[in-house]
Amino acid sequence: MLEWISCQYEDVCALLLEKGEEGRLNDLSEDTLNAMVMFLQRFKEATKALEASKTPTLHLTAVWLDRLKRHLQPSSTDNLTFSSLKAKCLRILVEKYEIHLLHKLAMFLHPKLKSLKLLVEEHSMETVHNEVRRLVNDIKERRASPTQRVATVSSAPPEKRARQSEGLSDVEDSSPSDECTQDEVSAYIDFKSPREENFDVLSWWKEHATRFPNVAHIARSILSIPASSAASERDFSTAGFVVSERRSQLKPGTIDYILFLHSNLKKH
Repeated sequence: MLEWISCQYEDVCALLLEKGEEGRLNDLSEDTLNAMVMFLQRFKEATKALEASKTPTLHLTAVWLDRLKRHLQPSSTDNLTFSSLKAKCLRILVEKYEIHLLHKLAMFLHPKLKSLKLLVEEHSMETVHNEVRRLVNDIKERRASPTQRVATVSSAPPEKRARQSEGLSDVEDSSPSDECTQDEVSAYIDFKSPREENFDVLSWWKEHATRFPNVAHIARSILSIPASSAASERDFSTAGFVVSERRSQLKPGTIDYILFLHSNLKKH
């Protein structure tokens, strides 16, 4: 609304003057209006990014919270009105929004954000790494069948293994191997981060699922969580238009198909 008024300010003034209501804008100068639009632009960008429905958004929560905090820092060019406005917005932002472990995990599972630079405390990074390792171990345990566990325990007699080991001790390679000493999470941490600007995190995990199978499984689960409920609310709103008095006998499957097409067809 303010952005539209800012773009059409002269036309709005002319219209109000024609109606004899020019006093409506006495307390709102064009410079103040433009400054307010610029101030709110950052919030608009954050809302648009976090409400996206076609791409992962959970990893962006901490990113945009940090950006908004920096946006609300006082500036030497701010007048008294904007100084107090920024201070109040920053106080509300700190009180209402908190970064939880799930947000940190989502950041870590984005290859470009896995260094967790936004986390000032080092123990927070260790907490994230340990939590991912715990999830990886849980996946391995669930995937291992009872027969595999028995086979692992009783695969070969102890004395045979000992004799084979003694027979190769003079020639076996004693140099450390990255694949043997490094777990999957550590390998992911040390893996080169992508540098391309137009980066698709889902495609990246699809390409590297064989290298990091368990971490990729966790990434699919966590990155599929939306940062905002706006997308689902839009779907419910659309469903309200689809199911009306004249179309109250639609089957649930038909409604799902209509909503799916509405959400995925390109709008021209």
